Amino acid sequence: MRTVVEVVARAGPGGRTVLPVVRASGQLAVRRTGPSSVHLVATAFGPLGGDDARVSLVVEEGAALSVRSVAAAVALPSRGDPLPSVQRITAEVAGVLDLRLEPTVVAAGAHHVAGLRAVLGPEGVLTATEQVLLGRSGEEPGRWTGTTRVERAGRPLLHTTVGLGPGEAAWLPPVAPRAYASTVHIGNGEAAVATGEDAVRLPLPGGWVTTAWGAQLHRVVRVAEELDASATVAA
Repeated sequence: MRTVVEVVARAGPGGRTVLPVVRASGQLAVRRTGPSSVHLVATAFGPLGGDDARVSLVVEEGAALSVRSVAAAVALPSRGDPLPSVQRITAEVAGVLDLRLEPTVVAAGAHHVAGLRAVLGPEGVLTATEQVLLGRSGEEPGRWTGTTRVERAGRPLLHTTVGLGPGEAAWLPPVAPRAYASTVHIGNGEAAVATGEDAVRLPLPGGWVTTAWGAQLHRVVRVAEELDASATVAA
């Protein structure tokens, strides 16, 4: 199934944000849930192997947009050819974008490919999180491949690909974490290098990227959030 989501945030009167474009088709619906916030809502179970979701977010100068989802996504294998499911998010950010979706759970036998490409304007601010769990309770892990690229003025600030699960080059049991969390914040923050339990925060121009991994998602998320909270965000 092919899914397309489009959201445009624009500065309105009195400093408000208006959303002239909020639309979706396929496996996701999009609902406005606040003055400058939307939630993605699954309209079908999955994603299944072979599904392709494209999410386009545009935040114009002076606008702010918060993007959430209402529940975790469970990636399942296809019945026929072992095709991956794909979700790619593209964002043009001249204002402020806060992108925090619920976790992706990759079931046994499934391969999910996730991508985020964000192009920031001179004053653009981005916060984006990723949370992944390989396998449901009592089952073998699936496979997840995620790529994040953030650019400003044609200059890449971050470009990283992480592969987890059977078939990925870095998957070397017994060092084979089933849970992963990451946050990238760029635009109005400062952070020095910091470490936690199986976690690291690295500085970026105007921000930082935090990565944490382990066996249980709730513990991984907690450690990542602690490192994020100790960074400095300008008011």
